[in-house]
Amino acid sequence: TETISVSDGKPVTLTVRSTRDGPIISDVYGDLKDFGKKAGVQVPENYAISLRWTALEPSTIFQAIFGFNKASNWDEFRQAAQQFNSPAQNLIYADTQGNIGYQMPGNIPIRRSGNGTLPVPGWTDQYEWTGYIPFDELPHAYNPPAGYIVTANNEVVGADYPHLITTDWDYGFRAQRIVDLITQAPGPIDLAYIQKIQFDNYSFNAATLVPILLNTPLNDPALEKVRTLLDGWDYHETSQSAPAALFEVFWSHLLTNTFADDLPEAYAPKNGSRWYEVMREIANDPTSHWWDSRLTPNLVETRDVVVAGSFAQAVADMQDSQGKDPSAWSWGRLHTATFRNQTLGKSGIGPIEALFNRGPFVTGGGESLVDATGWTLGSYEVDWLPSMRMVVDLGNLGNSLTVHTTGESGHAFAAHYADMTPLWATGQYYPMLWDEQTIIAAAEAHLSLVP
Repeated sequence: TETISVSDGKPVTLTVRSTRDGPIISDVYGDLKDFGKKAGVQVPENYAISLRWTALEPSTIFQAIFGFNKASNWDEFRQAAQQFNSPAQNLIYADTQGNIGYQMPGNIPIRRSGNGTLPVPGWTDQYEWTGYIPFDELPHAYNPPAGYIVTANNEVVGADYPHLITTDWDYGFRAQRIVDLITQAPGPIDLAYIQKIQFDNYSFNAATLVPILLNTPLNDPALEKVRTLLDGWDYHETSQSAPAALFEVFWSHLLTNTFADDLPEAYAPKNGSRWYEVMREIANDPTSHWWDSRLTPNLVETRDVVVAGSFAQAVADMQDSQGKDPSAWSWGRLHTATFRNQTLGKSGIGPIEALFNRGPFVTGGGESLVDATGWTLGSYEVDWLPSMRMVVDLGNLGNSLTVHTTGESGHAFAAHYADMTPLWATGQYYPMLWDEQTIIAAAEAHLSLVP
């Protein structure tokens, strides 16, 4: 039981029940009421649901961060990483001597059984944690033979790794593209080439599906004429691209038409690398049962039927939203980013939101691309993004570049409230200032914080 005070000075008493498996969350989370009935599982007559999570346990994460700032070599970096308890991260190391390294830190539970993805009985010891993966057994690498390290939320261990880290890896489309760009670089990899990698918009999903779409009978001359927009497309989803706009609207309909009838609404496809991989697995099977719709019991749809129908819907959508001339379409007009103030920017009052929010900004990129400006079905608006890009030249730190999404000021009427957003949206950067004299020379003003 805990007593706290609120702004009016009146005490409020909260009762927090906790177990060896963490705090009980069914007391305060309404969706967990009658869990057994909703989930269709056998539970005791009297039960509660608790959550055991490493982030709720004592942590030394700040010691780790301070240690990173002071580390002067790989060993000191790893010593600091050992204190990074939660959350697990992908840590990248590089130094001025040309060494590179990778370390996954974090307390990753070892379970007696199960993988932590579903609720399990807490009144037995069958699913208890027996410890954490030892730090030296967590994935790490130092100066790998390939000469580079790529990490983009992809799986970093192979099937022979003895411990379970997670089942929630990205499927690796972004990581593969980065590897391709490194190994196929036409010359030395310099700052300009790294910028090109970070802003790369190549879509493996389009590379899988567009050839199939181009060979699908449409039986409609008007649709066939529009489809020529995809002929020769390089699968790059730049903001100006008309083929990218047509493809992504087609993809939205294709995903829904293929799977929505087979899944409960809560599990309906939302986009993402998982669905890219699922679609890639069935794309070359024209008679897979997934193509057949449960909504038409007297018909058996094939891949070509679903592809053609989805394309017709996409063309109609694009004509309604961007006009009859396909050459005038663009992905960025659909795929915009709006930066909303986290307090007044979500007030629901139009004039107030207009004062504090900025956008929409025309944006390229997309889901599971290196320029990972993600979106979900139902809206093409960017809903997650790379909030910062940085290119560090360890041979000359003053030659380094960075950019982030908004600005240096939190004052909505200041010149630097969102002056970096156009740079971010168009793949541009600004110099990072390292030495004191350069910083002083470039300063516009000095902020004094007085008690």
